[in-house]
Amino acid sequence: MLKKTTSILLAIIFCFTALTACSQPSTKEKGTSNQVSANQTSPPQQTSYYPINYTIYDDKGNEVQQTIHEEPKRVVVIGQGLAELMIHFGEKEKVVGLAYLDKSYSKYEEQVRQLPLLTDTWPSKESVIALKPDLIVAMSSAFTDERLGDISFWNQRGIPVLPGINYTMGRTIESFFEDINNLGAVLNIKDKTDAFVEDQKARIKVIQDKASQATDKPRVLLFAGGQNDTYYYYGPTLCVIDEIVEGVSGEYIKMSKDTYVEMSAESILSINPDKIIVTEFQKSDSDAAEHLLLENSSLKNVTAIKTANVMVVDYTNAVRGSLDLADLYEDVAEFVHPELFKEE
Repeated sequence: MLKKTTSILLAIIFCFTALTACSQPSTKEKGTSNQVSANQTSPPQQTSYYPINYTIYDDKGNEVQQTIHEEPKRVVVIGQGLAELMIHFGEKEKVVGLAYLDKSYSKYEEQVRQLPLLTDTWPSKESVIALKPDLIVAMSSAFTDERLGDISFWNQRGIPVLPGINYTMGRTIESFFEDINNLGAVLNIKDKTDAFVEDQKARIKVIQDKASQATDKPRVLLFAGGQNDTYYYYGPTLCVIDEIVEGVSGEYIKMSKDTYVEMSAESILSINPDKIIVTEFQKSDSDAAEHLLLENSSLKNVTAIKTANVMVVDYTNAVRGSLDLADLYEDVAEFVHPELFKEE
């Protein structure tokens, strides 16, 4: 009788425990992208990543909602920088069409050349439609009436979009990382993109910490090299290198409220920077470009020229940011504060 009573009690206890466990909420929650606010709409018990809803921003800064119902397999890419991301993160096989190559230097040039090219300028709507894409990854400036049409034009045809490289909202280091995070969220490759961004930010943090030991802030002027003593200034909203200069304890010279200004040798002399960073659109002989600047008689009285404090950097990395961003951060740190960073 005692054995029977004990068995009944154990059975009751077991059932109660099971019911209690079933009623407890799960402590696991799927993370979402802070940038595109990607939210899976699948029931929690399903393992499928798609469908996802996410928020993007058009070229005017307006929020637009997008939905991807299944994994994109036919992607049209507009913009060389975005094509480089597709290649780097192993998604180039999904690219069915590529357009708008800015012909700037790229270490992925050979692989970019292997992608199916629609045109190296803005493509027509008809040429994109003919490819039957299930996703368009493009520079935000592509989605205007005079170019590819606005975002609603594509959504009405059941095609979601993912804009990036948005200069209207300002180009920053964080916006460069957001482009990468957004691509990871939409293509379900966050393991790759998160690892890359985490590594880049960790390297940058090490540099910033060391640069904080600097006792002075050299004044640094950035411009794109021109001809006949004509140069071009880039304002902070049009590039990322201003943040790099400030991040390594330098002062980025803001010479105008305009984002893009033509400069003369006389204006550079009047500003008289301690150091000069000049960008090169195409990869060139940096030593030759530096020598040409240092030997310019019109600039001989500029402090940066007299002290040979001139650095030549890659245009695309300095302006829009590239996959070598942390490398540029390290190079600029050594240039601005060699006493802290130069290897012996």
